[in-house]
Amino acid sequence: MTEIDERFAAARRGDLAAFEEWMGCVERPIRVSLQPYVRSVDVEGVVQETLTRMWILTRDPGGRVLTGENASLRFAIVLARNLARNEARRNGREDRLPPEDVPEVPVEPAAMPEPSLRKAIEDCLKGLARRPLVALLARLALGALQGDRVAAESVSMTLNTFLQNVVRARQQLVHCLEGKGVPVTELVR
Repeated sequence: MTEIDERFAAARRGDLAAFEEWMGCVERPIRVSLQPYVRSVDVEGVVQETLTRMWILTRDPGGRVLTGENASLRFAIVLARNLARNEARRNGREDRLPPEDVPEVPVEPAAMPEPSLRKAIEDCLKGLARRPLVALLARLALGALQGDRVAAESVSMTLNTFLQNVVRARQQLVHCLEGKGVPVTELVR
């Protein structure tokens, strides 16, 4: 059983922290799998919907049984691609990137962060401006489960202001982490 499988199994037993760790491991591979749809759909929305549905799956004791190595990751990727395909069809925007334009990026689960990386992230979080930090923490706590609109309301921000603050927080984190020598491969625009 892989780390991802262990975390997902623990989440199904009710361990919220294990689900958070599972999300940290699978979010990047899910995003990478959606590369062909970047012109057609809101990839962030599809990722959030996928994670929400995976959370619901962990709460259903009689739900689908996932078997095989990295089964939860494989299921989440298929779910995300199906959601993206359906959204593109619904919006009448099924123009996917041609296969030759899709970058060759291996879809491997992310390794769990080392203690030094965790320390760098915690230090950078402490240095964030107040409103971006509040928005980012609300998104981490509520966004994946209840959506950005609920997260924005929970911190008394309009949805647009909330999303702008999340982007600012991510940019500040990238800048801080790069300053600490942490290689950041997924730059925030």
